[in-house]
Amino acid sequence: MSGGAPFWRRRLLPVFLVLLGANLAAFAAWTGPRYWGQRSAASRLQTAQAEAARRRAATAALRERAQAIRDNTVDVKRFYDSLGGTEETDLLPTLQAIEEMARTPGLRPGTRTFRREDAEGARADRVAVTLPLEGSYSQLVGFLREVQHSPRFVTVDSVAMRAGRAEGETALQVVLSAYLRRPEGAGKEERRGRS
Repeated sequence: MSGGAPFWRRRLLPVFLVLLGANLAAFAAWTGPRYWGQRSAASRLQTAQAEAARRRAATAALRERAQAIRDNTVDVKRFYDSLGGTEETDLLPTLQAIEEMARTPGLRPGTRTFRREDAEGARADRVAVTLPLEGSYSQLVGFLREVQHSPRFVTVDSVAMRAGRAEGETALQVVLSAYLRRPEGAGKEERRGRS
């Protein structure tokens, strides 16, 4: 035997190191692409899930919009079939009903003014009624409740309040709209001729 390093260090250690290096290289060659492939797949999965969520939200928004269009179509048909009266039969009764709704809770209506205009995109006229009222706050709330429950197609467009002349009273300027349907085939020109 020679006096140098032991046999295992001279012969086996270099073989062991070569085999260890080869195993590490094989491990890296085998697992590296799989690891990066899995990370890439996970990234693609997250992207696909985000895209699917975005498309679900867009689909839900489109379904909601389609439902709103269907509901509006039903409401328009109901308006033309039963709610919206005509000028000849319903204008004066509607104006009288508005004043009656104001008097029911005890308000004192002033002189009303109204103007007619074409309701854009509809076969109807809008009659804007400006009505000054005086009374207590609870009476004003009662009037708005009467308008809300009225069988007539009347909307509250604006409300302006200020202190009334008497103690505890409020003055209210209400602008309401009543909508009256025009007969089939009646255009703006015919309506202007009747004004």
